[in-house]
Formats: sequence, structure tokens, C-alpha cells
Amino acid sequence: MIIRIAFLVFLSIMLEACSSTTVVLVPDPGGKVGQVSVTTQGGTTLLSKTNESTQLTIAEEAPSQPVVLSEQDIQKQFAGILSKEPKPPQHFSLYFSTGSSDISTEAKSQIETIVAAIQSRHSCDLSVIGHSDRVGDNESNRGISLQRAEMVSKTLIANGISSQCMDIRYYGENDPAVPTDDNVPEARNRRVEVEIR
Repeated sequence: MIIRIAFLVFLSIMLEACSSTTVVLVPDPGGKVGQVSVTTQGGTTLLSKTNESTQLTIAEEAPSQPVVLSEQDIQKQFAGILSKEPKPPQHFSLYFSTGSSDISTEAKSQIETIVAAIQSRHSCDLSVIGHSDRVGDNESNRGISLQRAEMVSKTLIANGISSQCMDIRYYGENDPAVPTDDNVPEARNRRVEVEIR
């Protein structure tokens, strides 16, 4: 949502040269809508619904009452600016066996998809993040999560991705996809996440 709000601020600045400024609240790539307060010296208008908009003419007057714009109106008015909006990140998860950092056959085939996504985006900005479940102690789990992230990183490098484009992190059992009690095996937590920006 932060990217979209920042984009709205950018949109507002771009329109300041016009006789009025329009602020539109659009959903994030996942479809979620936050809210934004538009404030001038004359008052405040809260936008909290998808495609809700307000106009500002002069600082001494309050922003107009919210109006919901159609997708068609938004595209018509802001097509040029919307075309410059960055693509949302792509996320991939690779899963591992208990206590292992070996990449499975299934994960190897997913590596090809990840490499193709990196190349199609011409990206040199990605994170490789290792995780574990809660079987064993946290120190060991941090170690295995690092080994998993390093193994995925090495595999990406072997497939032509520059190591300088990767941010490698590891969290052990501290960021589970599925919260569990201690010493409960959970396959969905034994993973490496790859985020491509």
C-alpha cells in the first residue's frame, strides 16, 4: 500500500501545475485499499473506498467531497501517469525437506521459472530469504535457513543471475508462514522465498 500512496502523492505533485489537483485512492496490486487524508488550510477529506477521489483548487478551501471514479475515467484521465507505475514484486517459494538444504526436483523446475521472471523484468533487485520450521533449536534453524538461502542463491548464479543483484537473508524459525508450537514440523515453513522487484 505504501507504493500506491507514494504514487498518489506523485500524481498530486504532477497535477499541481493544473488549475486543480485530483487525488485518487486506488487499490494495491493485491486489491487492498487503505485510506488517505487530503488536507488543505480549509479542511480535510478522507478517502477510504476504491477509486474514491477528491479535488483541490486553492489551499484556503477544503478538498471537495469524495466521488468514486470509474475505472474507465481513471484510465482516461491518468493513463500516462499510470503507465509509469512500477510493476508489483513477484514472489516465489521453494520448499525443503526437514533438516535439508538440498533443492528438490520440484524446486529445480521452479528455479527455471524464477530465472525467466528475473530476465523478463530485466531485474537486478531480488531477495533470497531462508526460513525453517520450529523442529530443533533456534540457532540450528537459523543455520539451516542460511544454508537454504545460499543454496538457492548459488543455483540462481549457476543459471546466469548476478550475485550483485541478490540480497540474501535468513530468519530461521522467526518468520513462519504457518505459526506452530515448538518442535512441530511444518513443510510450509521450510522454505526459501525469492522476491523479484
